[in-house]
Amino acid sequence: MSDIVQFGFSSGVAFLVVWGLFYLSRTKKPDQSDRISDDRLVFLIRGDQIVDANAVGQCLVASPDGKPGEMNKLRLFLGTHFSDVETLLTTQAGPDRVLSQSIDGKVQAIRSKIGDTIKLRISFAAASIPVDGDIHTLRAMERELETLRANISAAPFLLWRQNPAGQVTWVNQAYVNVAGKKVGFDAGSWPLPALFPSLRTLPTLKGSESRRLSLTGKGDDAESWYDCHISPLGDDILCTAIPADEAVQSEERRREFTQTLTKTFAELAIGLAIFDRSRRLILFNPALMDLTNLPTDFLASRPSLVGFLDRLRENRVMPEPRDYRSWRTSISELEAAAVDGTYSETWSLPDGQTYHVTGRPHPDGAVALLFEDISAEMSLTRHFRSELEQSQLVLDALDDAVAVFSPNGEFSTANQAYRDLWNIDDVAFQAGDVSDATGLWREHCAPSPIWGDFREFARAQTEREEWSARVAMLDGRRIFCRFRPQKGGGTIAIFRVETAIKTAELQQAV
Repeated sequence: MSDIVQFGFSSGVAFLVVWGLFYLSRTKKPDQSDRISDDRLVFLIRGDQIVDANAVGQCLVASPDGKPGEMNKLRLFLGTHFSDVETLLTTQAGPDRVLSQSIDGKVQAIRSKIGDTIKLRISFAAASIPVDGDIHTLRAMERELETLRANISAAPFLLWRQNPAGQVTWVNQAYVNVAGKKVGFDAGSWPLPALFPSLRTLPTLKGSESRRLSLTGKGDDAESWYDCHISPLGDDILCTAIPADEAVQSEERRREFTQTLTKTFAELAIGLAIFDRSRRLILFNPALMDLTNLPTDFLASRPSLVGFLDRLRENRVMPEPRDYRSWRTSISELEAAAVDGTYSETWSLPDGQTYHVTGRPHPDGAVALLFEDISAEMSLTRHFRSELEQSQLVLDALDDAVAVFSPNGEFSTANQAYRDLWNIDDVAFQAGDVSDATGLWREHCAPSPIWGDFREFARAQTEREEWSARVAMLDGRRIFCRFRPQKGGGTIAIFRVETAIKTAELQQAV
């Protein structure tokens, strides 16, 4: 763990450790090597070096190589408590004696200058000195401190403390790592950098707050985002910053995806209205406004599904219900069918337009309604149906029996004379293909090879010529058959019943 984490953990814990060590030092016999003996932290400083310290002071600033002490550790310790660190440590021109109180008023430092050497004494408030206690209590406090330090050092999030002046007085290891990467902070230097300057000017907090803040490093270092939680802690504030890069990137991707969808939907001729799980309108495209004549401000106000459909009814953009009860029932049925993805209705409007409306479920309980103007298609369909009906009337007016087959030999249509000739009622008039038709003809006629020839003729894909033949029916009538190819590969079969006079004349001619 860095020096900052070791000596900046908290004012209270540092105080307990220091005075615990002081207590232990008082219980052992004096050592002649301790040239300074005092009941406080005492340091002798010359230039930028600690040349001597009492036992408790040596424990505070001791270094692994056995040197008297590390100036950086003392500087960090003083920075945690005092705002005038450089005044306490400088040997330049100034008063020979300086008395300084800590920020919280619980620690006092006295600096005395003796030539080029300064003597620094640090004492704590008397009420905080542990007068009574035993070694087991102190060891338990040390173990607790080690546990807290280890936990804070292993935490993956940034944790720091600020005083009322906005100065950072304590940080954890994660903060040190990020500060070193973003601003080039040296773990042994002072003061501690404020990575989030906007938090330095926070007003007095009445409670905890959360903010999402960005952090930009030097050079080409990418921008990082953190979710910061600020909590008041006495006069100070304790801040926690959890990395939020993935959340920000996810939100950005979702925003880009929504913009892409919006641009795509804007080009659609189909009106789109998406309602969230609470049935509030959250997305619509320009085509919806064109088809429904609903104003933009109304759609932007996020109306409910019921309010949206009620406004459509007022604008006469949906079929008029018989009564209000049936209207409410239809709304419930529409919503339920849309959730199931089974809603598909054709709305014929009073002005002659026709809309095809479908409902589709969306993720997270959302529902989408799609409005498609099919007025042109419906007009074309009606026109085509009218032409078919007119053509059927023309066929039914003919005396000859006529049957029409598609290019692949499927039965298409026939006239009334055909149904009368072959004794077909309307229910049974659903012949499948040319094989079914020739089977029916064979049942009513004397044996003849022309039916097989016609099947091959109707299904042939080569160039064809019209041909004819005569057959005798079982009831004694004779019919003259003509088989004509049509454009596109279709075939027409025409049957004309010959009278007895014509039959006799034909026999004489033969």
